[in-house]
Amino acid sequence: MSTKRRVRWDRIAAAVIVLIVLIFLLGSCVSGCAKDDDDPLTTASSDADTAAQTGEAAPQTTPPPANAEEASLVNVPVVITDPKPSDPLLSSENSDSASDSSTTEPTYTLPAGYQMVPVRLSAMNAGTLVLVNKDNPSHLSAEELDLEQVYFAEDKPDTYEISYPGHTSLNRTALSQFNRLMKSYYSATNNKEIMFNYGYLEAGKEKSNPDSPTALDIQLHIKRNDGGYEYISNTAPYSWLFEHMASYGFVLRYPSDKAEITGERGGYTAIRYVGVPHASYMNEKNLCLEEYLDQLKTRHNFFSGSVLEHTTNNTKYHIYYVPVDSTTTGDPEIPVPTGGSYEISGNNSDGFIVTAIVG
Repeated sequence: MSTKRRVRWDRIAAAVIVLIVLIFLLGSCVSGCAKDDDDPLTTASSDADTAAQTGEAAPQTTPPPANAEEASLVNVPVVITDPKPSDPLLSSENSDSASDSSTTEPTYTLPAGYQMVPVRLSAMNAGTLVLVNKDNPSHLSAEELDLEQVYFAEDKPDTYEISYPGHTSLNRTALSQFNRLMKSYYSATNNKEIMFNYGYLEAGKEKSNPDSPTALDIQLHIKRNDGGYEYISNTAPYSWLFEHMASYGFVLRYPSDKAEITGERGGYTAIRYVGVPHASYMNEKNLCLEEYLDQLKTRHNFFSGSVLEHTTNNTKYHIYYVPVDSTTTGDPEIPVPTGGSYEISGNNSDGFIVTAIVG
């Protein structure tokens, strides 16, 4: 007789429970792994770590986020930088100056043997080389011209007469040089017919010419035996004046062949004091004052040209033009030699002329 085996339901129940637990754990594991793969923040972090190691920007492999909050996390660019503050080209302190370096003008270096000296801006309207004509009026009053009455000058010789002794005046330096000129003229010609007709005259006054307000301009006449007057011509004995006035610093102010440049007709004798080296050069090159000053500006600008070197009476001069910025409101500085003698004159428009003795 066979024996029937009894079913152990308790063991079957335990096995089923274990199987259900295993299935549950397996499902949880699979779900967690899938979530990690789809997490944008985790992906970005891992990509960023990779970029940091390779020096490349993190690739954007995740799909577009569904909301703005996720976008602020995903779309932040990864920038790899390695600044070196010790490097002047990269340091923050020099970044602005480095970016502007291409537009900054190079600093001007003063040549050896020169120094900068300040001058008053108003001095541009004063000096022996001021240009006063129909386009450039004088800006100085009589009190600023260092005037001296011709008749009462201590060094006045009796070799010339004065048309209006009571009220004829001239710049003190110009008058001293004119008196020397007239002494030499008389010694050479024994002639006393020269008349000092007009010197300083205010602009627009009767008998004045455009240069009369400078007090450096002299209108000369010849006194005739009958008491009349006439202009001086370049004939003997008066030709001595034309040949030698430059040695005393004078030039013919309005040459007849320069009327289109000076704006004044020739015919009457007006001589102008400009200083010995300038008069010598102008006489040698046949230049009127307008031409001479223009040449200095165009060829002998201290900052962009070469100095004019001229020798007269065994003295060597360097002459050059120094421009003044039209926007300048303060007092400018002028380059001058560090040693030796020099003179600064304004040109009455846009700069200064420096005349230096160099040998």
